[in-house]
Amino acid sequence: MWPLFISILLSFLLASLAHFKKAMTYPALALAFTFSCLITYFGGISSFLMLSAVFLLTVLANKIQTSKRIAVTKDIHEKGHKKDIMSIIVNVAPGTCAILIYALTKNSLWLIIYAALMSEAISDSLASDIGVLSKKEPFNILTFKKSTTGLSGNISLLGIIASFIGSLIIALIYFLFSRDFIALIIITLCGFLGNFIDSLLGALLQVKYKCPKCQIITEKTSHCDTKTIYYRGLSFCNNDFINLISNLLSGLLCFIFLLIF
Repeated sequence: MWPLFISILLSFLLASLAHFKKAMTYPALALAFTFSCLITYFGGISSFLMLSAVFLLTVLANKIQTSKRIAVTKDIHEKGHKKDIMSIIVNVAPGTCAILIYALTKNSLWLIIYAALMSEAISDSLASDIGVLSKKEPFNILTFKKSTTGLSGNISLLGIIASFIGSLIIALIYFLFSRDFIALIIITLCGFLGNFIDSLLGALLQVKYKCPKCQIITEKTSHCDTKTIYYRGLSFCNNDFINLISNLLSGLLCFIFLLIF
């Protein structure tokens, strides 16, 4: 009874903070609360702390030079700063599934995979939110040519550093409870590499459009009050789809590393 009560209480506190910060839409908030309860009840306090770290670091990153970030990305990104229900699904649902499998099997391997999934989620988030603040132009991960700030598939040194720090923080939380140094390395590596996978998929597959009026390349279906024209990528591969695939691949990568080591 007490574990259930504590899970609900901690999840309610986290959801309340998210509501106070206006970080999510109401449907997203309800789903995030549900996932948090499941993660905390079946995965324990360490799993809750990793989930909380992902949320808190995301909120903190969004507070750094907010006006500059909005100015840079408003012409590129389809979504605003608020997380919608799809964002919660692609970033938290895979981790929740890993925790439920752990609850059924009692195999700690799934706790490490959960940590790797959370590590990739925050690594990608920080790379995007902090990377766009770089004073130097980003470059395309495939061509290495300078490109538009904020466009998927582009990376910067600042974003890479933020990505590594984010993945390391999640790995350290797991390490504090497990004292498993190998897991620390694997979780950090999977989160960090997951962000590069996200960038590669963003450059190769994510759909991009061109504004017929100003000719800007964007991820928005509408710009300058007019419908944008398809430019390249797969029509169904939006940012949410890419995030989901990269998150799942980071979990698969973690599984392979655990089998090897």
